[in-house]
Amino acid sequence: MRKFDNIYWIGGSPCSGKSSIAELLIKEFGFEYYKCDDFLDDYIKRGSEKNIQIMNKFLKMDLDETWLREVESQVEDEFEFYINAFEFIKEDLSKITTEKPVIVEGAAILPELILLNKIDSNNYICIVPTKEFQREKYSQRMWVKDYLSGCTDPEKAFNNWMDRDINFALKVKNEAITNGFEVIVVDGSKSIEENYEHVKKHFKLLCNDGKN
Repeated sequence: MRKFDNIYWIGGSPCSGKSSIAELLIKEFGFEYYKCDDFLDDYIKRGSEKNIQIMNKFLKMDLDETWLREVESQVEDEFEFYINAFEFIKEDLSKITTEKPVIVEGAAILPELILLNKIDSNNYICIVPTKEFQREKYSQRMWVKDYLSGCTDPEKAFNNWMDRDINFALKVKNEAITNGFEVIVVDGSKSIEENYEHVKKHFKLLCNDGKN
């Protein structure tokens, strides 16, 4: 396993600008990028091969079963999924051979996993949107409508999706704050560049050579 002190972790909740900030870090510092969302299907497949219950569940669910059930169950399942997926994330990171620092970004990076794995809090930041910002931005994403067209009730599915992410964001934010982690709440009042500068300052990336 590569050293955790050579990895920067951006967690939080969807629709908060995490990916945009990670991409800016890559552009400025040339870091390696591990985007958790690119591997979600792979985590499910690998977990199913190991007969992990939550992975088997996600593998078998269709769109209605995913989005038309109780929101509370969706939130619980999301946490369980990410907790199990983290083992695969660590496996993947151990295979990265470059000596460059790595940016790991995704909602899968929960505060409790940072604590459990004794990762330096200076190398982790939690970014979450307000519910108003989240709904506004998601409603502008045309692919969401196409994706949910396969549901029998797309409107209810969308509202459940939003409520799931809102509740997930609240839980993650509170957990991060409780444990003294750095948190950015995105409400649209600051530009992505301003939030990026906040992240750089927290990570102590003060110069353009990729060094602390």
